[in-house]
Amino acid sequence: MNKNIKTYWPVFLSSVIFFVSVIFNANNAFFWDTVQLGSKHANHYFTTNFSVLLLPDYIDSGHIPAFGAYIAMFWKLFGRSLWVSHIAMLPFGFGVIYQLFKLLHKFISSKYIAIAFILVLIDPSIMSQMLLISPDIVLLFFFLLAVNSVLDNKKIILSIAIIFLFLTSMRGMMLSVCVLIFDLYNNMLFRKSFKSLFYNLLRRSVIYIPAFLIFITYSWIHFREKGWIGFHEDSPWSGSFASVGLRGVLFNIAVLGWRILDFGRIGIWLVFFILFLKYRKQMFTSDYIKRVAFFFGCLVIILPLNMLWAKGLLANRYLIPIYLIFSIMCATILFSDFVNHKLRIILITIWTTLIISGNFWIYPPKISQGWDATLAHLPYYDLRLKGKEFLDTQGILIEDVASFFPNVASFDDVDLNGQKESFAIFDGRNKYVFYSNIYNVSDKEYDDIMANYKEIKKFGKNGVFIWIGKRRMSDRTDDF
Repeated sequence: MNKNIKTYWPVFLSSVIFFVSVIFNANNAFFWDTVQLGSKHANHYFTTNFSVLLLPDYIDSGHIPAFGAYIAMFWKLFGRSLWVSHIAMLPFGFGVIYQLFKLLHKFISSKYIAIAFILVLIDPSIMSQMLLISPDIVLLFFFLLAVNSVLDNKKIILSIAIIFLFLTSMRGMMLSVCVLIFDLYNNMLFRKSFKSLFYNLLRRSVIYIPAFLIFITYSWIHFREKGWIGFHEDSPWSGSFASVGLRGVLFNIAVLGWRILDFGRIGIWLVFFILFLKYRKQMFTSDYIKRVAFFFGCLVIILPLNMLWAKGLLANRYLIPIYLIFSIMCATILFSDFVNHKLRIILITIWTTLIISGNFWIYPPKISQGWDATLAHLPYYDLRLKGKEFLDTQGILIEDVASFFPNVASFDDVDLNGQKESFAIFDGRNKYVFYSNIYNVSDKEYDDIMANYKEIKKFGKNGVFIWIGKRRMSDRTDDF
């Protein structure tokens, strides 16, 4: 018992901090994509009592909506509330913490494991997602479970993990391809004869067949019922799937690079390059480093393949597995025996300082950022409620107020409060506008707001703000 406490104290401590953080944020509303992937999907299953498998087209994202069904199940058991929704995420958050620690233990000496674990876990995107009602934490848990199962050669658990990756999202399917390649790299003896290799490949493929069959079955039912798979032209987010051409792909590659460096991760890359320049010979002889580097290479090449061709699929949260494995690779190098102790302390300081600073990176209004991938977004929930209260006290009708994604969903979808009303979608002619830098509006919309609306109230905290404006009249100044 004492040995377990000594070994796993970082897990225990991190789990306590995570639990307390969730409790303190359990009144936070659904945020950004979780409004659809969590609330709207769950509402469908909750209101239909799980009697209708497929989602209506206006909320159908194309992938298997198991996450929404999971949240709806919790609502059925414990009541429909934000608290229950956040509590439903606890098993996966605890699972991510444990599986990450277990994975790091395979590459890093016990004497360094605690600091390495902290360095990897404090990534702003991981911490932010762990406080949301988000399918990405479910995906991250099963991804880590799958990787650990590959390294432990636990075939049944690996098969289960792959099934749940398929059930979580289409990115889960792409991650499964990466896991398969990593699996073959770790557990296949490619020096054997071709016949032996062929039979080994067949036996290994059995692990992945159940997940593939589930996907094929769901896709067949979906196509037979609706006539499309993935997305359709009339979907609300069809613009994100617009093809961008060769020039757009090159632009997206640059955006991918920015995402990888974003929110303080430039510090991890700085650490990596310093270590590479000084210890590249030793790095190339380490089996541990080569193994995790191979997996990172698979992820950074394969995972973005279904994102680079489209206009709006390079969200920060989509790339969390890439951030994570790169951090593990850097930690494996940093805590290798060949690294000088004084240099290691300097590099730990650089890593820690820059990655923590990432939670304070807020770009100017005309530069979009992944707000759900940084703790910088946390003040938004209270500010939004203050903005709504201001409208109420001033007698301003909600139908006269325009706003932007994700604040145009019904209040019930966002807050689970039973209020079916919602802000209007901004068209430039609305009487009032409810704007926040959280919303990532287009340059045209931003210029329209600043030119044609007069501020009547502003709430702000730590760089996040809610701005409420009233449309200026063309022939007179209309004071509120």
